[in-house]
Amino acid sequence: MAHPCREMLESPALSVVRHALAQTAADRTVWIALSGGLDSVMLVRLVAKAADGCPRRIRLVHVHHGLQAANDIFEQLARRVASRLGLPLSVCHLVLSTAALKARGLEAAAREGRLTALADCLRDGDSLWLAQHRDDQAETLLLNALRGSGGRGLAAMPHERTLMLGSRGVARLVRPLLDISRCELVGLAREQGMSVAYDWCEDPSNADQHFDRNYLRHVVVPKLEERWPQSSASLSRSALQLQEEQQLLDELAAELLADLQEGVSAEGACAEGEVLRLSLARMAALSEARQRLVLRHLCQVHGWPVPPRGRLMSLQQLIATPPTSVGEVRWTNARYVVVVRVWRGQLWWQVNGVGVEDDEDAGAICALDVQAYLAWQTLGRDPEAVLITPRQPGDMLRVPGRGRRDLKRLLQEADIPPWQRHLLRVARQVTDSEQCEGRIKEVGEEQVEGLWHPSCGWWLLASNV
Repeated sequence: MAHPCREMLESPALSVVRHALAQTAADRTVWIALSGGLDSVMLVRLVAKAADGCPRRIRLVHVHHGLQAANDIFEQLARRVASRLGLPLSVCHLVLSTAALKARGLEAAAREGRLTALADCLRDGDSLWLAQHRDDQAETLLLNALRGSGGRGLAAMPHERTLMLGSRGVARLVRPLLDISRCELVGLAREQGMSVAYDWCEDPSNADQHFDRNYLRHVVVPKLEERWPQSSASLSRSALQLQEEQQLLDELAAELLADLQEGVSAEGACAEGEVLRLSLARMAALSEARQRLVLRHLCQVHGWPVPPRGRLMSLQQLIATPPTSVGEVRWTNARYVVVVRVWRGQLWWQVNGVGVEDDEDAGAICALDVQAYLAWQTLGRDPEAVLITPRQPGDMLRVPGRGRRDLKRLLQEADIPPWQRHLLRVARQVTDSEQCEGRIKEVGEEQVEGLWHPSCGWWLLASNV
């Protein structure tokens, strides 16, 4: 059977796809999100045609949202499209939590969950292609304006941006059709003799004007185009100009951030769960507008959720507190939980994945004990001669050259923040007379042999003198 895209004629859409494909690395995978709708099916067909002269490793990926009965039909069509074009297809089944739906609403939760599922397929250097077009861009600008968004929101969707993959590296998110109108895509489908239900499917939820974007698409935008026929193109150009202005703001934010960072690099990759620190005094010296710019930029560059306005105001209140104050602000999205704390003149940022095991539950506590025992063995010490336990009030350690010191004082000197101290483990020397059913009858200061921290190992050991 002849390739269904073999006779596709040249068009602006094919030209931009061919150019975008040539920019990708030949040894990396181009993943194309295939929903089953006309836009994504046309993107897949355009890529299949462009790949004739620019061979690339191409894979399709479909997300089954599980939100309506029609999702099964979408998956079947995606499988049919992949089979006709001879392209491999991955199917991801999305499960949206009740908490995510309640916190973000159906549209936002589904959008964030979908992007998370798509990103989970990628590896370092890969690219993810989405089929948004010029009409989508105009709708996004209008929608964000009506929500009161700032410059970044009004800049709508960039043609390309970085996609952080955590420990797996960095990928690129690409929208090659962003300068192509929906009308052009419909015309291409007509030229190729494509038909709805056989070559693509219509999502019934796209007709539901209860959703804001659908109301804009079916009611507001047609009215605008009656008066201003080029309204979508004009709005898309405005978004592009705002993107250029946003790029300048990002460059300014990066310069400011470089002066604020302490500890982990604020611009480099920050591993999940790793702490990043910013200078509270230097942050407080910035104007409030620059503070907000830096805080938003920091989240953007790491792929973390940008704090809602209320949380942003709470962060600025933290920044305005005296350096000796202690406080925290947290927020979340479908993927990450961000916690920012003030301690000892610094803003401490910590980000964990949603659903990461609580380090205070029984399983996590046991895992810490095991890690500490293994590390003790690595030192060449006898694990049978000690018990590994959490620290206790009044614990003392004989420090080389300093004599006995209170562990609490040692932790303060080592700048270990209060919210990390429950992770510490102490090695206690025991004898048969001191041990009963795995517990120490009495804890004496001479029994503390060392202090262990998950990121530092056994960083303090008792002196024999």
